[in-house]
Amino acid sequence: MQRESVSDKLFITADNRINRIYYGTFMKKILSKKPSLFLVIVLIVSTYLVIHKPIAKFLIVTDSQKSGDAIVVLGGGLGVRRVIHAVKLYEKGIAPIIILTGQEMEFDGIKVRFKDIKLTEPKFAGMLAKLYGIPEDILFLEERSQNTYEDAKYVKEYLLKTGLHSAIIVSDPFHMRRVSMIFKKVFKGTSVSLTFSAADDSEFPLGSLWSPGKIRYVLSEYVKIVYYMIRY
Repeated sequence: MQRESVSDKLFITADNRINRIYYGTFMKKILSKKPSLFLVIVLIVSTYLVIHKPIAKFLIVTDSQKSGDAIVVLGGGLGVRRVIHAVKLYEKGIAPIIILTGQEMEFDGIKVRFKDIKLTEPKFAGMLAKLYGIPEDILFLEERSQNTYEDAKYVKEYLLKTGLHSAIIVSDPFHMRRVSMIFKKVFKGTSVSLTFSAADDSEFPLGSLWSPGKIRYVLSEYVKIVYYMIRY
């Protein structure tokens, strides 16, 4: 084992003293000049560490699994995790058909069409589902909806028209609180039974600290919840 020389020990000791002096002086300056600012920072950080998990957890709504007449996968981007979750439910025998909703897809804010063919979220989800072994004849595409409220509206229309009495609604975890609020309101007064099943999403910031991007999308979901409560 290599031993530290006397010069090495002196260097480490001096370096530690410099660090203590520097950071000590730095903190004294903050406390002396801006004590209120320092306290605000401590309060914000402490509050964040305490409440960030409950804030995220509130958005998740997922019921215990039970059989139904249809699995409904809501659109939203590529929706890969949603489709995988629906496939798992189907393979467990939870429901015999899968309804896929959504709108025309955009890439970097631009709708891409070739030969006048629209690539929609339901079409893409259907391709994924077939890739994962789901028969095409049990997939039903609802391509008219432009938002979550219209998802609920058109799904209700389809279920009532076909005489289906229950559905399992699938979306991302952070989306489920708003989904449950809207679907329950739209389906109020009908005999259709709804259950909600959040897709597995390891990216959802439930237990870990949040990046700025995750903070934005969690907060934006709360803004959308308030918007839907006011509008609908």
